[in-house]
Amino acid sequence: MAANSIRKRQTLRGGEQRRYQSSDSKSSSGSEIKASSDGSNKSSGSGKLSTKEANTEASSAGGTRRSLTFAIGGVLTLLGVAGYTFFRQPTVDIHSAATPSTSILSSPTQTALESVSTKRIEAKKKLDGLPSKERREEAKKLGMLTEEEVDAILHAKENSWHLAPSSSNALGLRVDTNQVSSNDPIEDYLAWSPLGIFSEAEADKSPSVPRYMFSVFDGHAGYMCAEQLSLRLAPMLNESLDVVSKLVNQESSTSEIGKELVSTVKQLKRDSGIEWDQIPLALTATFIRMDYELVHGALAEFRKLQKMSTIDKLLGPAVSGSCGIVAVVDTEAKEVVVGNTGDSRALLGVRLKDGRWKAVRLSEDQTGSNQKELERMMREHPGEPSVISRGRVLGALMPTRAFGDCRYKWPLEAQQDLFPVLYSRGHRYATTPSNYNTPPYVTAKPVIVKHQLSENDKFIVIASDGLYDQLSDEEVIDSVAQWYEARNNVNKDAGSGSTLTTQDSNGATHLIRAALSTDRLGRRSDSVIRRLLAIPPPHSRRFRDDISVTIVTLNRD
Repeated sequence: MAANSIRKRQTLRGGEQRRYQSSDSKSSSGSEIKASSDGSNKSSGSGKLSTKEANTEASSAGGTRRSLTFAIGGVLTLLGVAGYTFFRQPTVDIHSAATPSTSILSSPTQTALESVSTKRIEAKKKLDGLPSKERREEAKKLGMLTEEEVDAILHAKENSWHLAPSSSNALGLRVDTNQVSSNDPIEDYLAWSPLGIFSEAEADKSPSVPRYMFSVFDGHAGYMCAEQLSLRLAPMLNESLDVVSKLVNQESSTSEIGKELVSTVKQLKRDSGIEWDQIPLALTATFIRMDYELVHGALAEFRKLQKMSTIDKLLGPAVSGSCGIVAVVDTEAKEVVVGNTGDSRALLGVRLKDGRWKAVRLSEDQTGSNQKELERMMREHPGEPSVISRGRVLGALMPTRAFGDCRYKWPLEAQQDLFPVLYSRGHRYATTPSNYNTPPYVTAKPVIVKHQLSENDKFIVIASDGLYDQLSDEEVIDSVAQWYEARNNVNKDAGSGSTLTTQDSNGATHLIRAALSTDRLGRRSDSVIRRLLAIPPPHSRRFRDDISVTIVTLNRD
């Protein structure tokens, strides 16, 4: 696919991402640090894996290691803040505005990150080997990072760029992204891509495009599934949009993947018995087909080849799993379509006529605490009361929809045949869950939300669940609105009660700073983020999750 000159994806890997329950313990500064009260994940609406699985992951190498294609200094890798890899397409500038770029970190920033690394190494030595309860208490007593060290972490992976309007009536977009890890290194992937361009020749004819895809892939049980999604889902979505368009026009697709997608699209239409809009249909078909390739296509390919040298590459992404949220913004039709599988979330920031802001959800969290999902699971698995146990699928997996996770999808015979081999090679989640009777238990079929953008719709926030552990929907939108209004010189009554300044030019950085500066009582203080970021991985996972954020600002000027 010949996209814009650069398509970005995240390349870091870390431990399993989880959310933890808040305790009532206070830091010495009077601000409360969020932590698990018992060292376990919440039983509902929180981390992806059960406590037993989490402990296994923490002690495991987690399978084949990936290499960092591009990183700025070994110290960044150690900190889990190593830079982005830019996956370069044919060098065609289809945008008049700048695309994301990376630069060597300044000497003061590099020095600050090295200082953080040293402090975390010493802190880890203090915490390793302590009993769980004592370790939590000791983590809260660690010295705080300096403001310069916090800033270095927050700015290490931020990016901003503009996407020019494709016509006089189209929206222009500004994109801000950032990530701060808790796992070492991070497992989340951020990906974006223009849609509708298949060759360099087409790109030459189009100075810009009307449609863009923005996505967050939140991996669990290893990095491999999320990594594959970041590389393969955008091209497949592009192909799906073409297939759907050709079906509408009664044309045939010639590519092999196109023919497979045609079959998926037709099956979706038959099963639903309704007329689909093109983008929702293409998104749904892409999610289903992508998961089929990762879970079942890879299994068939391995059985065909019967080569042990291919088992990790082919089946590793099937054993691991990932939530995935994709927002397609059509700048000419002025609409956004969100497909979501799992518990990442998209919000719309709406500025009301009286100047107040409203948070509008563009996605639903798909977990056992979602009543619709609970009813669906019970309906699909009648007579199995343990299908959702302790708020989790078969008592273990938090999201009820996810890519990969073959332990909830493969037939039992395939698991018995291959899991012992995969487990022996370091894939610690190659185990069969209890009460495994009527697979599949997990689907990647997304829930779709379509929204027509109005003049009052100002920005879209797409983020992994780590953000929403720290802030409510309203707090997220209010924080971004503060940055938006400062950037656009919008006058507003200064009565929000927020003590946070707009010191960050990047909206995602501003939002993450707000999230990590907020204690469990909703109070914001610099001491909170300075303490939280001082706690080294993996112990930091008891206090915060990885946070990955993309903000798309809708420009009408």
